[in-house]
Amino acid sequence: MAREEVSLRRIESADELADAAVLAREFGDWASGRIRAELGIVIPAEANHPTGVLHELLASGGRLYVAEVGGEAVGVGGLKLLSETVGEIKRMFVRPAARGLGVGRRIAQQLIDDARELGCETIYLESASFMHSAHALYRSVGFVPSDSYSGREFEAVAHDVSVFMRLDLT
Repeated sequence: MAREEVSLRRIESADELADAAVLAREFGDWASGRIRAELGIVIPAEANHPTGVLHELLASGGRLYVAEVGGEAVGVGGLKLLSETVGEIKRMFVRPAARGLGVGRRIAQQLIDDARELGCETIYLESASFMHSAHALYRSVGFVPSDSYSGREFEAVAHDVSVFMRLDLT
């Protein structure tokens, strides 16, 4: 994929979810495969229903973006509000062909800016332990290791398969 400008399209209603849902499903399929291969854990297919998670994210008052390069949807990321002052980064994913173009950084920075605008004091995220490139991106924008947190999507999953991070915005 040629080096082109990354643009973000904010998704504001369920009617606009198609591209975000496709990307979130790709992420779920990719992550489930890696979790099975690297950790020996089988995620049931019914657990990968991104549309419900995306609806919940929008209903929380959070933000959802699809990243585009050359008019093609190549990435997705959202901010779910867990409370008036706490947000959570959700469903960050960049298609492999678009990695290295700054897509993930662009999404992450927009979500951090949005969290500030929405009054968040803290942003959390949960990432699979093998997603080392994602962890490096998150550290580069200020996230630090954290304990688990309340309200996360995968609370029933063992902690040793996840990395938890937080960003203090105060």
